[in-house]
Amino acid sequence: MKISEIINKSRVRAELKLRDDIEITGLHYDSRKIKPGNIFFAIKGLKDDGNKFVTDAINNGAVLIFTEDDINMQSAVPAVKSNEIRKLMAEYSGIFYGDPSSKLKLIGITGTNGKTTTSYLIRSFLNDAGYSTGLLGTIDYQVGNQKTESKLTTPDSVEVNMMLSEMVNSGTQFCIMEVSSIALVMERVYGLKFDTAVYTNLTSEHLDFHKDMENYFAAKKILFDNLQESGKAISNSDDSYGHSILEDCMAKKFFYSSREESDLRSFNEKLSLSGLEFDVKWNGRTYTLKSDLSGRFNIYNILASVSTVLQYDIDMPMIQSSLLKFQEVRGRFNRVKLPNGAIAVIDYSHTSDSLKNAIESAREIVDEEKRFGKVITIFGCGGNKDRTKRPVMGELAAGLSDQAIITSDNPRFEEPMDIIEEIISGIKDKKNFEVIENREDAIKKGLEISREGDIVLICGKGHETYQEVKGIRTHFDDKEIVGKYSHTAK
Repeated sequence: MKISEIINKSRVRAELKLRDDIEITGLHYDSRKIKPGNIFFAIKGLKDDGNKFVTDAINNGAVLIFTEDDINMQSAVPAVKSNEIRKLMAEYSGIFYGDPSSKLKLIGITGTNGKTTTSYLIRSFLNDAGYSTGLLGTIDYQVGNQKTESKLTTPDSVEVNMMLSEMVNSGTQFCIMEVSSIALVMERVYGLKFDTAVYTNLTSEHLDFHKDMENYFAAKKILFDNLQESGKAISNSDDSYGHSILEDCMAKKFFYSSREESDLRSFNEKLSLSGLEFDVKWNGRTYTLKSDLSGRFNIYNILASVSTVLQYDIDMPMIQSSLLKFQEVRGRFNRVKLPNGAIAVIDYSHTSDSLKNAIESAREIVDEEKRFGKVITIFGCGGNKDRTKRPVMGELAAGLSDQAIITSDNPRFEEPMDIIEEIISGIKDKKNFEVIENREDAIKKGLEISREGDIVLICGKGHETYQEVKGIRTHFDDKEIVGKYSHTAK
């Protein structure tokens, strides 16, 4: 594709003064991936500055450089300065890959918690209805018959458009994408044509990046503000931001709820360790939805996903049948039965609200079982991330659990005990917790002290199979550790 064609189609302008038209063979922001004929976008990222690698990009064959800085290069390769470099990269990559988001139905899901399970539910419903689907999210990217482990919840614009293009070429009809607040602010999804956007909830998270909840909310709102009138906006009306996030949205609005009248509301809810069941009304009829998923928060995930697929004329009996077959998502409230009759639950809950939801769900299930069980919570907080949530999570764990064990998560470049001390600082007047820094030892202790009817809730890492310390990742899987020491639960 000629650079002139890309420039003419782009809504984002850049001052290019080129003597000759250039044939573009690809584009990237990682100099290591540059090949002859590529455009290189020298972007300042959260961890590194692409301007340091301009020479490497040229040596690898870059024929055009875009940068936010004034750079002096003794090179025949033209360099263009842009104050909107991320938008420019998103526009150019969309054009280069043939505007793929307009050639399938793109469903974006945003919110603090519930994005992953909701995305998998939507995909399962669509697949069972006979549609071909792709998925981009926290756990993996599923493109055609290929599945790869994800590095970011929402990839950068070059990868997004490339994968969407591959989906289109393979005949994919729908793509379900988790859309993070950071991705929205950093223009990773700029220019994508979302057919439907889904909002789950908003609680304190990523405040190290957004600084306050107002900015965090504004970031999420971008997804809905950019929907076209022909689009669909699905929102949780029980959430405090559920209505305001759609205030400026032009798309058709649809609300779901568990507490108030809405377009789709749950009632007659029943929860147990073996699953959940609730009723909904749709088109004047009452339907019972049953699922092997457990936990009250999963009622909201199911409502969000059902609300979404109803927009595509998938009928409720088909949804009922599909939901019955749906298996829990890896690392999301995964239950493991222990030899002593207790249950270990492995969950990704790593925010204050998701931890609260997980513990309260465990408590509700234990109480429903009527076996005088306890909730034993094992958790830590990640390093080099939002520190404001640490004391809050400490107080929640101690306040809502019968016993809490505070341990290490992914300390990254922080000292594990420094993180633990910040967690403990939020615990007021409670003695039902202990500190075991080593995560394997903490899980082992939780299993050892469990009894029949208890839930050992292991939070924070979920699907992750590593622990990151001082920049080095070593293999660590909570589920494997439970298997290793399950015999100690006597």
